[in-house]
Amino acid sequence: MAKLPPCHRSETQHVRKFVAYGKHCLDQAGYYPPVNAHRYMVALALYSKCITVAEAALALVDAGFGDEAFAMTRTLVDVFITLRYITNKDTDDRAKKYAHFTAKESEQWEKVAREFWPQNPTPALSAKTKQLAATFPHPHKWSGKTVWEMATEEDAFENDPSTGKPLVHSFAYRVVYRWTSLYVHPTVGALWNHLVQAGRDVFKVRSGDRRDMRHMALFNTAAYLSNTMVAFYRCMGDPQPPRLGTWSGAIMAHLAKRHG
Repeated sequence: MAKLPPCHRSETQHVRKFVAYGKHCLDQAGYYPPVNAHRYMVALALYSKCITVAEAALALVDAGFGDEAFAMTRTLVDVFITLRYITNKDTDDRAKKYAHFTAKESEQWEKVAREFWPQNPTPALSAKTKQLAATFPHPHKWSGKTVWEMATEEDAFENDPSTGKPLVHSFAYRVVYRWTSLYVHPTVGALWNHLVQAGRDVFKVRSGDRRDMRHMALFNTAAYLSNTMVAFYRCMGDPQPPRLGTWSGAIMAHLAKRHG
């Protein structure tokens, strides 16, 4: 197959326009979340967070921080897995549980405050907050499940075309989440652009250029914003704007074929 000619737009320009249009669609929808309807508040907040992180990743790419932009895309994967899990089934109960996890966080911060600032009076938690906090056995698992378990819960909406069985997102966790995690944490696998050849090169900060992660950062940004969009509109019970859905598929194919 003949190689496609280079695109006259940069991949950053493509992704920026896509992110901007997703944001425009959300802002122009005029959502007024009803009181005590956790699914809407949670979905709106998570999708807003996803868009904002996508914008931040683009800013890092623009500034030349490809590794750091790639690391930031782990948050996008996390948002997608979380919102998809909430939307998949028992949506109202799961959204409520997610929202109520703030009580567990308050409980943990109260313990921290008492330990490190004993000289300062710490306001006691309300009885309701204590009651809600007690419903969460683990301080780091709002759902009671690991990220792996959330990602691989069988999908209630889609089947895997290769197997005909309910879709699971094992790739998102085992590959993308794991790979981006290497850059979130100070692992040796994320230090390629900070290494020089011993005995030959003079060391300078971030002097290496062995791995340019800008393309993968942009690809992840588009991919997991696209995935989160699907989960968001399902959670809201609204159809995805047609142009947004078409653009989502087109940009992924374009980034892979013309910029990959």
